[in-house]
Amino acid sequence: MKDAIVLDNVSKRYGPKEIIHNISFKVGAGEIVGFLGPNGAGKTTTMKMIAGSTAATSGKVEVSGINMATRNYEAAKKIGYLPEQPPLYDILEVSSYLKFVAKTKGVNKKNINSELNRVIEACKLERVFNTEIYKLSKGFRQRLGLAQALLGKPEVLLLDEPTAGLDPSQIQETREVIRRFGKQHAVLLSTHILSEVTLICSRVAIINEGRLLAIDSPEGLQKASQQANRVSLIASNKQTSQLKEKLLKIKNILSVEIKKNNKDNKKISVDCYTDDTKNIESEIADIVTSKWDLFYIERKNPTLENIFLQYIKEKK
Repeated sequence: MKDAIVLDNVSKRYGPKEIIHNISFKVGAGEIVGFLGPNGAGKTTTMKMIAGSTAATSGKVEVSGINMATRNYEAAKKIGYLPEQPPLYDILEVSSYLKFVAKTKGVNKKNINSELNRVIEACKLERVFNTEIYKLSKGFRQRLGLAQALLGKPEVLLLDEPTAGLDPSQIQETREVIRRFGKQHAVLLSTHILSEVTLICSRVAIINEGRLLAIDSPEGLQKASQQANRVSLIASNKQTSQLKEKLLKIKNILSVEIKKNNKDNKKISVDCYTDDTKNIESEIADIVTSKWDLFYIERKNPTLENIFLQYIKEKK
């Protein structure tokens, strides 16, 4: 598999503050890689460095074998880019805007109409083709942003939060467009939504606070997600082995961890790792209160942050 995107020890600094810390990963042709992290993790900054709209402070960025630092203009021709805020001109109609973008990208004049038809059909823009952009809903604006990125059949597609503002049916349609495009091209898709990457990506790069934590398959991430879904409780510190044994008999409990409570040695902290079953708290509470004092119980749903922590814990 040919590497279409290569980041080698890439860092980005604004003044004394380092935003991105020595990130390295690759995306091959015919591969969809999800770039997953919470808001502010560094996804957009990394996307901008790959797109060439900002330069890396150190390290190397290559697109289709072209060094972005020394041959920026040439590399940019290989890229279709949908930034977080689509680059739209509100005074233009959709048709005029797409023709303008096609010409800017150097699409052959005789192929412009067929290219427009291709992206309009792919992004379901037929009914707004002659509408002024300022009149479009957020969903249609997002779809238009994706259409301009697809123009010219770029080798690399960079998508920064591509389903933001779309309704469920539009999200499904957008995923299908990305899936089809990704069969023959390299796609890097950034998102903070876990389901986005588990549904369409072959690999997932996990980033937080400007650091690349791991790269894994969606299956590996899903396993971490399941382990991060837990019910936490505080109970009286007695016969802990018996408590663990009883809790593990609950059908949907995957594992149980019992630790000393840091604030009170007469209490214990218990984490019951479970699948996504609802209302399991009542069953846990019934078991605990049958023989132990229960001081606190709460479900901890799988946020990105605790998935990260769980994932790193498993890989140590």
